[in-house]
Amino acid sequence: MRNEFEVSTHSTGERPLAAVRQQNLPETVLPLIDSYDDIAGDRDRFLWQWLYHLFPTVRLSCVHEERTRPVRDAKLVATIFAVVADDVAEQHADRATFDELTAIPFDHRRANPDRDDVDGDVVRFLTDVWERFSTLYDSGPRSKEFRELLQFDLQEVFQAIKYSYLANAYPGLVSERELWRYDVYNMLIFVYADIDLSNAPTFDSSELSVLRQVCDRTQRMARIGNWISTWKRELAEGDCSSGVVVYAMENDIVSHETIQLIRENPTEAPIRSVVESIRHSNVVEHFLKCWRGEYERAMQFESEIQSVDIGAYLEGFEQILDYHISSEGLK
Repeated sequence: MRNEFEVSTHSTGERPLAAVRQQNLPETVLPLIDSYDDIAGDRDRFLWQWLYHLFPTVRLSCVHEERTRPVRDAKLVATIFAVVADDVAEQHADRATFDELTAIPFDHRRANPDRDDVDGDVVRFLTDVWERFSTLYDSGPRSKEFRELLQFDLQEVFQAIKYSYLANAYPGLVSERELWRYDVYNMLIFVYADIDLSNAPTFDSSELSVLRQVCDRTQRMARIGNWISTWKRELAEGDCSSGVVVYAMENDIVSHETIQLIRENPTEAPIRSVVESIRHSNVVEHFLKCWRGEYERAMQFESEIQSVDIGAYLEGFEQILDYHISSEGLK
């Protein structure tokens, strides 16, 4: 692990942004992305390129070589589903549509796109997305073994999105403690691990609990990278729920009154005030220190897992952090 968090790349000599922009998206998933642009379109394609470019860097080493492409595609499709769900709840505050789309992945519920107050186009689109994901996931040699775990982890993702929705509905709700409890699951690290394991014939299931303890740390690491690279953009949109902003508010670096002003009307003056206050504080350094701590705690499990190269997995998150920092404000 590096001691300094300079922006660098490990796998190529290209700068991160250039590498991402040159990343081709898979032909098999492009029709879904085209539909996304027509139906939702809240995110630029840069996000999908960023993710698809980086998925291999944090793929568990136990994934069979012949399964790396479907694993990569499945992760992208799963992320499209989660991102749309998150935007429906958080950006559009559309609880009715969110409640319907959360039924799609589970056999015991049925989504109804024709229900009153529901955006049927979004629900139908995500039904198609989930069908594509299911096809990719079910093709894994151990998909049945890990299906219930995948569904559990998806429920945790939806819980994280619900928390984000409530955070916007109840401005006084958010705390750093609850962000660590709920919000981190929005990073999908456990879901990605489930996809990997369903394609990993050599993974030793007796090591599952230890691996998930590692994933608990890497999910926090991913969340930190996301927080420090998106908080300014989110603030400009009136979203004050980033861990960076919440930590600054709880530690009297910015005032509750100013944050409330931004929530109600995100204008330039209060936003600039908050950005400058955080910039001249140690907030980002605090979270980078947290990142280092999570890395070190995860490394303590390395000797307990033989079927996964934990060192290589964690090195991938160093590259993820680099790319987060390099792409600040772009995703």
